Amino acid sequence: MKKRKINIIILLLALALVLYFTLKDNFSGVILELSRVNIIIFIISILIFVISLLFKTISLHVFIKTYKNNYSFKKTFELTLMGQFLNGVTPFQSGGQPFQVYLLRKDGFRISDSTSAMVKDFISFQITLILMGLFAIFANRYFNIIPGSSYTTFLISIGFIINVVVLVFLFVIISAKASSLKIINKILDFLLRFKFIKRFKISKEKIILGLEHFYEGGNELRNDKKNLVISIFANAVNLVLLYSIPFLIFKSLGCDSITITSSVVVTSFVMLIGNFIPIPGATGGIEYGFISFFGNFSITSSVLSGAMLLWRFVTYFFGMLIGFITLALKEGVDKK
Repeated sequence: MKKRKINIIILLLALALVLYFTLKDNFSGVILELSRVNIIIFIISILIFVISLLFKTISLHVFIKTYKNNYSFKKTFELTLMGQFLNGVTPFQSGGQPFQVYLLRKDGFRISDSTSAMVKDFISFQITLILMGLFAIFANRYFNIIPGSSYTTFLISIGFIINVVVLVFLFVIISAKASSLKIINKILDFLLRFKFIKRFKISKEKIILGLEHFYEGGNELRNDKKNLVISIFANAVNLVLLYSIPFLIFKSLGCDSITITSSVVVTSFVMLIGNFIPIPGATGGIEYGFISFFGNFSITSSVLSGAMLLWRFVTYFFGMLIGFITLALKEGVDKK
């Protein structure tokens, strides 16, 4: 709980800085643009976000059902919503899955089974993210959506490479368990020599156990190709819907410079870069990426800033809000 409060404070400070730098040069212009927003189109963008969460839920649900066939889609959707909140207030979106494992345990799952389901879903999402990144890179080259400056090319390359490295690392752990555990053991032995690392109360045994569960989940995934294909498809639809939201946001502000294709491509680049910023919600980096990439189009600065604020509300703060409400209701029912 203490760590959660610290993360929320960091998030609020980062948000305050984002709002300051976004509004400081043209406060009245941005507010004017926001006052002109088409409410109907804006509400549609929120509905698209909710539908994207349903497809995200499908991805997780197919893996959960392999361990408990009668587990309802409604419960999995609640897990997804609560994950939105906990991922939103933790660095690297790291808080959602451990809590989801805890909730599944309360519903009668073994920790190894719930962890395996989460591992499968994470690997599937990572594969889909890279496939979407590849699509965005080739579509950008073919349609010339964003001018290929050395700066944007560098940012996109770094984001893509980091995601590929993460996926390769996951497959190395799955494919070479003994070697991976041996290397990780040595790394942990080295790190735990330092007093400041020990203050975090890191348990080597828990990390190794977690890796064992990860290996089991990844190994099962290799023999579960049908559910993997379903999950990747569901994640792809989820991301396409999510990446289409800027198109609707700009439309709601009366801007026609952004097409659905450019929205999907550019947002894919923004998310590739933002996924590994170590601040809750990648706050600061995500906004900077949005402004930088969408700034290549013929859009006034006030519309661009207003669109960024509305986009972050729909895809981040609204998700955290409904996740928090779901979590509060869940905890309230459990206490009864």
